[in-house]
Amino acid sequence: MKQAYLYVVAALFSVPAAAETMGNPAGMSPDTPGINAAKPAKDHSNIQDKLFVRQMTIGGRAEVELGRLAQQKGVDEAVKGFAERMLADHSKGNDRLMRAAKGVNGEIPEGLDPEHQTIRRELNELSGADFDIAYLAAQVRDHQKTANLLQWHISYGQNQSLVDYSIETLPLVMAHLEHAKLEHARLIAARPMKAARN
Repeated sequence: MKQAYLYVVAALFSVPAAAETMGNPAGMSPDTPGINAAKPAKDHSNIQDKLFVRQMTIGGRAEVELGRLAQQKGVDEAVKGFAERMLADHSKGNDRLMRAAKGVNGEIPEGLDPEHQTIRRELNELSGADFDIAYLAAQVRDHQKTANLLQWHISYGQNQSLVDYSIETLPLVMAHLEHAKLEHARLIAARPMKAARN
């Protein structure tokens, strides 16, 4: 079941860029207002919007949870500061997404999804610099995925409030991604020097 779901997500992400929402009726429900006139209502949600809300909610929830963990277990002050920023920014982002997604009926699971449960468990087993490096590596991966998801939704979403959310959120996610990359590279570069001194 999980593998089938991943294939669906992969297929959605591989749709050619030319297939804009207005020319992609397969993404719209048959009851979409205005679909017969090829002018679907901007406040109506298509399948892509629903999938987007689900995936963004899962990711945003994980960012908050892992940010709390990093504040507790992180040792590097810059890493703890980054975690604090993730906690604040993603809490606000999650609230804003829920406001933008009002009326979007999508299936959103409770708690962390299996992927982030595994990440949390693996991080919990680490300490010190090992934890900091692994946390930042996970942040790089997650923010790359989130940036791709936002770009995809900007192209294929129908609900204007959600598309506006995606457009406004993408620069912040890209800033988080660059910040995580820089901190990760700094810790990796510092590690051999520490080992050489001991």
